[in-house]
Amino acid sequence: MKKTDLKEGISIYTEETDKFDIETFCILLRLPLTRETATSNALVSKILLKGCNKYITEREIAVRLEEIHTVMDCSIMKKGEEQIIQLYFRTEKEFSEEAFELAGNILFEPIFNNIEEAKRDLLSDIEGLVNNKRRYAVERCIENMCSNEDFGVSGDGYAEDIDSVDIKEAYEYVMDNSNVAVMSVGSTKSHDLEEYVRRYLPFAERDNRPADNSYLSSPVKVKEIEEKMDVSQGKLAMGLRLNIDPKSSEWYRAMVANELFGGSANSELFMEAREKESLCYYISSKLLRFKSIMIIEAGIEGKNKEKVEEIVENAFDNISDEDIETAKTSIVNSFNAAGDKAERIMDYNLGQIILDIPYDMAEGAEEIKKVRSIEGVFNSCVLDTVYMLRS
Repeated sequence: MKKTDLKEGISIYTEETDKFDIETFCILLRLPLTRETATSNALVSKILLKGCNKYITEREIAVRLEEIHTVMDCSIMKKGEEQIIQLYFRTEKEFSEEAFELAGNILFEPIFNNIEEAKRDLLSDIEGLVNNKRRYAVERCIENMCSNEDFGVSGDGYAEDIDSVDIKEAYEYVMDNSNVAVMSVGSTKSHDLEEYVRRYLPFAERDNRPADNSYLSSPVKVKEIEEKMDVSQGKLAMGLRLNIDPKSSEWYRAMVANELFGGSANSELFMEAREKESLCYYISSKLLRFKSIMIIEAGIEGKNKEKVEEIVENAFDNISDEDIETAKTSIVNSFNAAGDKAERIMDYNLGQIILDIPYDMAEGAEEIKKVRSIEGVFNSCVLDTVYMLRS
């Protein structure tokens, strides 16, 4: 991945490869994640494709996209303590410039029609979370775990704030205050991407480098949260503070340790709680790198909660270097598989940009291969929050 700084606060990143027949681009407007601006930023992401100066309606934009063989989407992302508006598009190489011209018109000349429809779209996304009980439990765990941190804010915003948003004011805030990153994956050269940006994306210079994510935390006591809902299966989510620097080489040891702990179907958690004791419908652990957090999630009967928690506690003592090579191979294979998809490469590169780490995906895989032991990697891990969704 090659980085070029065009202006203060505006950078382009090119991943040049002949692996794909299609060019993939992404314009990222990076903003601090705050409770005050979360909903307004999310609503901006919903309004941009509703119409612009040159293509008045959503239908006209769709027709133009079809003419230039391009697929385009605008969405909101939460990455650590950043909220990011992403204008993502894929096109054939010969239409790259036309796609950027359209993207520029959409970003710089919106006409804010169909505002009520955009509000309904955002409300649907927010309310839709509760329909996915597994994701809902994890999000509620994080919300309670990080209630005094920006990471606890919902990236989708809040239903009660939607009607109070001044969309034009929100748009101006985004365009004036975002840190801008433009990314490409494909055969596009760095100088071509730079020319597209200079010609069609006339962002003014800005001094707003995003702040680093804070990750160190030592909770005084464990938060126990219980919620009842009409569910056929209980959902347990446990949030742990790893206190491992996500920029350090220690993080790659944590990745390997997590694979053995709960990151695969052969992990300690899965084999003990699911296969041996039959206490769970599913159980797994994942790492949230930007905040140095581990989330353990399980589908269980409420009566089995304490037994599952005991298995989780014991699992930290039961993982060892014995199967480390198998775990490393599994992670490296996942890196290799991700490298075959442009959108996965782009997402990985965005993570590296946020962390300000130069490693590309291949170099990340090499760091995994260097891991020799996982001993002591979770010594600073502290249980923070236990959330249970019961029927």
